[in-house]
Amino acid sequence: MSVVTTFGALILSAGILLLMAAVSGQKQVKEFINQHKIQENNNTTFVIDQNGRLPVEFVLFTRNNTSPIKIYLNTTLNETGFDLSVPTKIIIHGFWSSINEEVFTLPKNAYLSKGDYNIFGLDWSVLCKSEYFSAMKGAETAGQYLTHFLEYLLENGVDNENIHLIGHSLGAHVAGIGADNIKNGKIGRITALDPAGPGFNEMPHNLKLDPGDATLVDVIHTYMRVLSLSEPLGHVDFYPNGGRFQPGCPSFFDIWKISESITCNHGRAYMYFVESIMNEKAFKSQRCKSVEDAIYGRCFEDSDVYMGVEDSYSYGVYYVKTKLSPPFSLSS
Repeated sequence: MSVVTTFGALILSAGILLLMAAVSGQKQVKEFINQHKIQENNNTTFVIDQNGRLPVEFVLFTRNNTSPIKIYLNTTLNETGFDLSVPTKIIIHGFWSSINEEVFTLPKNAYLSKGDYNIFGLDWSVLCKSEYFSAMKGAETAGQYLTHFLEYLLENGVDNENIHLIGHSLGAHVAGIGADNIKNGKIGRITALDPAGPGFNEMPHNLKLDPGDATLVDVIHTYMRVLSLSEPLGHVDFYPNGGRFQPGCPSFFDIWKISESITCNHGRAYMYFVESIMNEKAFKSQRCKSVEDAIYGRCFEDSDVYMGVEDSYSYGVYYVKTKLSPPFSLSS
């Protein structure tokens, strides 16, 4: 094994350990269990938090809503402010997060500032606030809920191609699991924002994101080989600044700033995506012959593909250069 390969493996192992440590280990798990109750319903076990929340909730936001509306499978959709004539976005947070965090609020606000959309927040925070490997199982459960919700939308007249799922970290796999299992056709698009890596390399396709989950799957890799998967997972895969570490983020090797480094590098995926919503010309990309070329910035073929902008896409692997701080576009 080469020094480079060994070094990469060490970084990956360290990243997994840090991720596990971030949720305070077994003590945190026991506290979680003590604060939640288990409800048996038709031989299915659901975790319900101390406030009586369901394990997965779908919350609708539109330009005309004065307050968000929780949507259930027995909700009459046309009485909620949902508009069949505009695109539908479902934004899915990742590990140890919720729709109260900027991973949801930033893209939601960006879309609603640009036009009319049905924006759903898929909140599965009840299932992802214990340790990481339990959260992986929670992602599978959340994906099953998402499948039922997508079928509910389709039954209410929503066009498959009008549905766009956006998932960060573990949320990217929730999107893949949910979309993979719908019965009639494929949804239009899944955007995966630095999809989670630990535990997913050997996972079967039906339990993680893959290109067959939607008509278009596009992926933004920002912290691969530490917290996210490095191989292409979509029809269009972007590797900003090589996809491993992002400029302007604290060094992974600064022991006093490891937490900040993880949050910054992993979070840049949704920060870049939000900027692409606001500025479609933000991230002009260069086509790469391989992922290895993308990692080392050896991509010199000019293209008219812009990261995050579906109408510009041509299948392949792409490299994007960014600035250190927002706005991240080199043209800003």
